[in-house]
Amino acid sequence: MKRAGVKRAGIVAVMLAVVAACGDAAVTAMNGGPDAGPDVADAAPDVADASADPCADAGVPSSTLECAGLYSDFASKTLARSALAFAPAVPLWSDGAGKDRWIELPAGAKIDATNPNEWVFPVGTKLFKQFTYGGRRVETRLFQKVTATYWVHAAYAWNAAETSTRLSFGESVPVDSDGGTWVIPTPSDCDSCHRGRNDRVLGFEEVNMGLPAATGLTLTELVAQGLIAPAPARTNLQIGDGSGLDSAALGWLHVNCGVTCHNGNENAQGFGAKMLLRLDPARLDGSRPDPTWDPLRTTLGVACISGSVVGKPRIAPGDPAASVLVQLTGQRGVLQMPPLATRVVDLANVAVLSAWIGQMGVDAGMDADASADASADADADGDADAGADADAAE
Repeated sequence: MKRAGVKRAGIVAVMLAVVAACGDAAVTAMNGGPDAGPDVADAAPDVADASADPCADAGVPSSTLECAGLYSDFASKTLARSALAFAPAVPLWSDGAGKDRWIELPAGAKIDATNPNEWVFPVGTKLFKQFTYGGRRVETRLFQKVTATYWVHAAYAWNAAETSTRLSFGESVPVDSDGGTWVIPTPSDCDSCHRGRNDRVLGFEEVNMGLPAATGLTLTELVAQGLIAPAPARTNLQIGDGSGLDSAALGWLHVNCGVTCHNGNENAQGFGAKMLLRLDPARLDGSRPDPTWDPLRTTLGVACISGSVVGKPRIAPGDPAASVLVQLTGQRGVLQMPPLATRVVDLANVAVLSAWIGQMGVDAGMDADASADASADADADGDADAGADADAAE
């Protein structure tokens, strides 16, 4: 014990000698003061910054909307300057909810529009869609591109006071005193729709941002601001003459059925059914729709190929009641279309769809031979390539 005490005394003496020899600098360095070595000086501000920044460890995607980059000041709901608002010409039906949308593109980056049907977005792109129901925010969704081939996505549920959000993995949110709820989709629900495009983005695309009713960062604005390359040959698109039932019905089918599921992308949920309802921007020059357009070629007089509706016509020209498209979009349940994220029928647009089909015998612009040829071609493709999901994708 005595020997250990002598040793400790010797160590203390040596330390005091070092301090005396080094003067104030040694004391300052040990205390992490202004003359401390570079490692200590650099580390101190980092610790302070981390404690001051509540989003320092928020992750990707962030654990709350507050840290996702949409708002520069969340408390006042002040949007970030990088958040560019847009509204597609034809909105996806969301049970009557209000929606706001923004896109954030990395500085100096451009959208690659080499393939008009499959835009490629730069790494770092973020898209936000915010839902309001009964006058208050209930959900905000984020898609964020983190590598050339990978997106992350998140859904944030708002509290009733709209003062904070939390990450949600799917739930029903009460929205009124009568027991009504807003349903936030699960991550797998989101994936099942967004796989309809190679680069996952659905609503911000050439057709829907090029039609006349689009606002904000439209196709014309993208070109004017140099945010897209190559610039599309036409930035003002139009379905038919833009005023008839063709425009309204085909636009609605494009957005609610074609962009997500029923298109030529082999990853799309409804690819196997070979019912192609996504519009081609190259055809939207104001000319009248004709039987060679995919949404007509694969539906008019074409029989469904599987499930409980097998053999029934997708569209029976002049007879909306016999048309499976009207039957399925006009119901909610096992066979409803669209199959996800809606529990209320879009009555107004189903009525438009019915009226469009009903007048086809008079004003569809199709003769009997052309319709029969189109049906035969579609049947041949559909029977050969129908997939396991065809029953849900008729």
